[in-house]
Amino acid sequence: MTKKINVQQLRKGMFICGTDRKWLEAPFFRRKLLITSDKQINTLREYCEFVYIDTQKGVDVISPPAAQIPSEPHDDELPANRDSTNESDENNGYKQHYDESQTILNDVLNDVRLGRCVDNPKVRGVVQALIVNIVKDSHAMIELIQRKDKNDTLARKSVNVGILALAFGKHIGIPKDKMYALGLGALLHDVGMVQIPDRILSKKQPLTPAERAIMEKHTEYGLAVLAKTPEIPVDVLKIVHSHHERMDGKGYPQKLQAKEIGLLVRMVTIASVYEALTRERFYTETLSPVAALRYLYTSGKTVFDAHLVEKFIQALGIYPSGCVVELNTGEIGIVVSVSSQDRLHPVLSMVTNAQKQLLPEGHLLDLAGQKTKDIRIIKTLAMDDPIIELLMLFHEQAKGGSGEAMTGADRNRAGQA
Repeated sequence: MTKKINVQQLRKGMFICGTDRKWLEAPFFRRKLLITSDKQINTLREYCEFVYIDTQKGVDVISPPAAQIPSEPHDDELPANRDSTNESDENNGYKQHYDESQTILNDVLNDVRLGRCVDNPKVRGVVQALIVNIVKDSHAMIELIQRKDKNDTLARKSVNVGILALAFGKHIGIPKDKMYALGLGALLHDVGMVQIPDRILSKKQPLTPAERAIMEKHTEYGLAVLAKTPEIPVDVLKIVHSHHERMDGKGYPQKLQAKEIGLLVRMVTIASVYEALTRERFYTETLSPVAALRYLYTSGKTVFDAHLVEKFIQALGIYPSGCVVELNTGEIGIVVSVSSQDRLHPVLSMVTNAQKQLLPEGHLLDLAGQKTKDIRIIKTLAMDDPIIELLMLFHEQAKGGSGEAMTGADRNRAGQA
């Protein structure tokens, strides 16, 4: 007998024969499995709202039975995605606030371009809305930043930095009054850019020393703009003026050193550098989140605050459960768990070997626990990556078998040749 049950009714010994998610959207590569651990239960509860169980192959529910269905559903009969109106409405709300924030900030920046003061009530409203959304679900807001969009405007960049900084602040427990200053400072950190000539801002080649000197003036311009704007917190002025300072004293405009740079300034510095490295632009290659964090991390001892970089990595949760990654060995795996102490080295459920042959299910690799650190993640794979489609095909063909190797043509198609 097949039953549809809520994931809260799951217990060990149940046989899952279907879920409300596409298998590729969840951190496991099959829909049919016997529940043998709390980890499996927790994972299903995280990604699904309901599942289908086969009571002839596993145990039944203890609580009153959920709605029964006449026969085991075929894969093409199962809902492809979570059909949650509330979740959809929430995500649409986040996207709407994200877009509105850019529109409002763009208007504010245009006013500044015309010589007017920053419209404090407008930006205050944007910051307050961002704080509410970040407190509610910081990861949903961060996901908006990670969507591909070559709309390379100052407003979008500034809102992105605001989201990253506020998520950072939430993670380390910044007090409420400081959260507002952090968000406002992040939102306005590059307000002085409106006074930099377009010929410099849009230049696709490296800047000349003279052009760089002009570009670096934006921190002074920003401070001057905010100096004539009422009710701007001192912390915000410091962020706008000093977010290009570096721990080793080689930043600008004052060449401040570590102890002279305030906490909020350090946080916005990290957020703005990460945003710049990962933002899609027409004229430069975009770094993956991992590569950008590796740059921050390796530079942390001299350029950034190493301790804060660690906290920033933790705040982003850069390898969420379920993402597909490729190792430097050529192997592919799915992230199944991440330690809060070492988010760059998750536990993987390995899917293929280096030759792209499917492995038996259940092979785990703990990157943090390996004896040598030679094995590392080199990239995350997007769900529309051709290799994912191929893996799905081979998985269906290799159930109960040892898996098939990809052909040379397949590897070319997947970008692996």
